Amino acid sequence: MLERYSIFASVGNATQPFDRFLRMVDEAAGRTGLRTLIQTGSGRFRPQHAEAASFVTQELFEALMQEADYIVTHAGEGSVMAAVRLGKVPIVVPRRKAAGEHVNDHQLELADEFSRMGWCCVVADVGELIACLRTLPQVMPLREDISNRRMREMVNQFIS
Repeated sequence: MLERYSIFASVGNATQPFDRFLRMVDEAAGRTGLRTLIQTGSGRFRPQHAEAASFVTQELFEALMQEADYIVTHAGEGSVMAAVRLGKVPIVVPRRKAAGEHVNDHQLELADEFSRMGWCCVVADVGELIACLRTLPQVMPLREDISNRRMREMVNQFIS
């Protein structure tokens, strides 16, 4: 049986560590008391207030998203799309090139566009994250039309 978490947080599958994200989510878990699972990827930081798993299968990833009240994720298109497809509005922390979290700043651009579309709430620090966690989880109608192919089309249109 799948354990129930109030927060499911994921750094995605990029090879760069995202310790700033891990620290933010762990601190938010400690300060809110919400049961949290963080998928840490290659991060070096080990959470003190949340449970952690380095990686999860795609099937478990979607099940955890479905069951959690809040989804906190990097601004990867696959992670945001999965949440939207399940009717969730994720809280997004974009990776930043200057912090060594990614090879460029495309996640900042994607996060801005996803936010404009109403697909996510973008946060930059633990205070903003906690503020989002103190509101009711945002939901939207299930979006079965959201797929990897559709996202590639949208990204290509955005870039053009």
